[in-house]
Amino acid sequence: MTDIGGANVISCELNRVGVDDLIIVSGGTGPHIGAVVIADYTDSEVKIISYGFPNHKEEDLFIELAKVWCHTFQQKTVLLGGIHIDNATKAQIEDLVNQTWDKFFQFMLDQKNCKG
Repeated sequence: MTDIGGANVISCELNRVGVDDLIIVSGGTGPHIGAVVIADYTDSEVKIISYGFPNHKEEDLFIELAKVWCHTFQQKTVLLGGIHIDNATKAQIEDLVNQTWDKFFQFMLDQKNCKG
């Protein structure tokens, strides 16, 4: 694992809006909102609308996270947030992406156990 200077690594937070899910994924040294993804489960497929703010790189990762969540729970999902580390190296970015997937899958498992 790459050293990222004691940064708050990755956090996932779930807010229920009725039966729909609002998920916030953030971390690094500068959590922020870098992308917003809306996922809808219709006719056995996930449809996506997304927006990545200029100069932010989270959109592609967040699209994939939202697809997995939406397909797994088969419900409307909004996922937003941002992960930032000043002057991150390619290795640090790769490590953060891997940490995000690990944290997100554990978060999903916890939610699945709560719903089950």
